[in-house]
Amino acid sequence: MRQYTFPESLKIEPLSHSPDTTITVPGSKSITNRSLILAALADGTSQLSGALDAEDTEVMIDSLQRLGIEVVREDFTITVIGLGGRIPANGGNLFLANSGTSIRFLTALVCLGDGSFRLDGVERMRQRPQNDLLTALNKLGGNAQSEMKNGCPPIRVNGVGSLAGGKVQLRADASSQFLTALLMIAPYIENGIEIEIDGTLRPLYVEITRSMMRQWGVQSENENSQLFRVEPMQKYQAQNCYRIEPDASSASYFFAAAAITGGSVTVAGLSRSALQGDILFATEILAEMGCQVEDGIEGITVTGPPLGKLRGVDKDMSAISDTSLTLAAIAPFANSPTNVRNIAHTRLQECDRISAVCTELKRLGVSVEERQDGFSIEPCSNIRSATIQTYHDHRVAMSFALVGLKVPGITINDPGCVAKTFPTYWETLKQLSS
Repeated sequence: MRQYTFPESLKIEPLSHSPDTTITVPGSKSITNRSLILAALADGTSQLSGALDAEDTEVMIDSLQRLGIEVVREDFTITVIGLGGRIPANGGNLFLANSGTSIRFLTALVCLGDGSFRLDGVERMRQRPQNDLLTALNKLGGNAQSEMKNGCPPIRVNGVGSLAGGKVQLRADASSQFLTALLMIAPYIENGIEIEIDGTLRPLYVEITRSMMRQWGVQSENENSQLFRVEPMQKYQAQNCYRIEPDASSASYFFAAAAITGGSVTVAGLSRSALQGDILFATEILAEMGCQVEDGIEGITVTGPPLGKLRGVDKDMSAISDTSLTLAAIAPFANSPTNVRNIAHTRLQECDRISAVCTELKRLGVSVEERQDGFSIEPCSNIRSATIQTYHDHRVAMSFALVGLKVPGITINDPGCVAKTFPTYWETLKQLSS
């Protein structure tokens, strides 16, 4: 990962005019980290193009290298020499910072290894429960335990070179990443797997996984998002040049900027047919709020409505919860209330995101009602200047910076937290003023 220098705080300058520009955002974190796992499991050399270069992918690459898998990055291209499901290292210590995808995917992966593996992260990661995944892996024949006996990292996996597989029940309420972790290693489980879902699954990210597995040569079955099945003896096929889409979550901030300024912003390389469900933030939510959304040759373009015409919405955002923070940041500029539902799981992410959103909106003088599973936000014609606390959460920082595009006196504390997924965010944000 390239080295970036960030100040302790950053003042956001309001835009002097509505933007009319094309923006390039980094590659998808979700697709990059899934690709790295699939490439490591494939037999042969895979090349990933357009890959994300950020902390979340860097810790994944470092961990794969520690497991004895050759991974080479050259700018935004990553070459992986997969070993057909074999893990050369006989144990090791893996540090995953606060990358939820990395620790979950790798916990499952190292269950295929032979030796003792320890997976850990920053203090916040040690507060993020993984017990549903550990329980499922152990029922499949693994030996994965929370060292603190609370379901949270550090996690110790004692691998014996394989998993027996079979039928397992999985609680997927907290994160669909638990299911993704199991599905990706499934072809290399001795008897395959059949996973029955207990609770309500958020399927969009799981469908990213299944689509990518098909692209890499492995079939899976999905019965009404309640039963998933992967037959054994399938193998991932190495990919000569696998293109990674631009990150739709990262794109949401620039689409939202167009929405609140009445401007027009194109994000290059994205289309309605993208694998990522977060594209729905533009095509459904912003469209419902009154924006014009066009799918063109260059990418998706969002044009905001005339100032004062942005409408509030009432949305279940369980499937695209990363963008619930983006919506929260622009909701005060709408002309009617906004209500966000069914995102209780975000209280267990990089920070308690529901609490963080409500606290910072109140700091701005916005009327907001906090609930266990979401929040309601009233329009606000007199937003106050404030210094925004980011809770070491990249999405809090990137979302609330949008307020500063309209309101003077907005300062973001700890702007360096964006390095987790979008280290060049602040430079890219300045392009809106060009």
